[in-house]
Amino acid sequence: MNDILDLPAERDLPPDAAHAMRARILGFVSPPPPRIPRLRIAIAAAVLLAVASGAAAVVWDRPERSTMQVLAMGAGELSPTLRDAAERCLQWNSPQRQTRQAPGERPVPVALADLAVATERGDRALVLFMNDVGYATCDVDGAGTARESGGGATEPWPHGDLLPGPVQRLLLTSTEHDGGDVSVSGRASSRVHRLVLDHGDGHTTTARLSEGAFGLMTNDARLKAGNDPELVSYDARGTEIDRRPLFQAEDQLEHCYADPDGKRIYGKPTSDCRPAETWGR
Repeated sequence: MNDILDLPAERDLPPDAAHAMRARILGFVSPPPPRIPRLRIAIAAAVLLAVASGAAAVVWDRPERSTMQVLAMGAGELSPTLRDAAERCLQWNSPQRQTRQAPGERPVPVALADLAVATERGDRALVLFMNDVGYATCDVDGAGTARESGGGATEPWPHGDLLPGPVQRLLLTSTEHDGGDVSVSGRASSRVHRLVLDHGDGHTTTARLSEGAFGLMTNDARLKAGNDPELVSYDARGTEIDRRPLFQAEDQLEHCYADPDGKRIYGKPTSDCRPAETWGR
């Protein structure tokens, strides 16, 4: 068996099914901006894929096995199965694998020490690596087993340590195309001392924050885009400093964000362009 596991081939779908799938994707993700990382995932169940504004979004079918959830912030908190998933992601992102990247792809070299957030539910795991260069993320199904499969995305930071406000969502997964069980991860500025997912129906889920990274998981199947769920940031005094729709693409944020020279680097053009914030590592 090869030391480096190539990603499995994507599933072929009948034209009508593929067209319907594309329509559902475009129904909850705004038109993508020019820069889009590639994301290739092939698993046994039907999968919908969508990528927007440097943030990977994945939708998968509900697993039939255990629904126990684990959230790790860093390599020191990994369960054995999450470690298997992280090591597989590193192999997929290895120098040998990078030599076979398609033209225009810009892979980011990562190591286990760069692991910022990892989650698992049942047989599926998600891992997110971040360093000075950029990020790499993978979805792995059946890590360490004979039926292991999955895929990933990798991209350098488009604007270094500058964020579109207090938080930048990098990875969003859900069991439904518009909600269901949800996992979210990304990076935050030093102003953020508490981050909460407001489900929009009176329920909330608090994210874990560690060294500028955040992660959260919720198994509230009632969470739907139609309830306008939002990520809400608070400062050290408990004052709300930011509120943004969970399912909104980065280029569709209410406010634009500018670098120190006043150049807009995030969001759509508006008259209310705010200063970008610095990643709080």
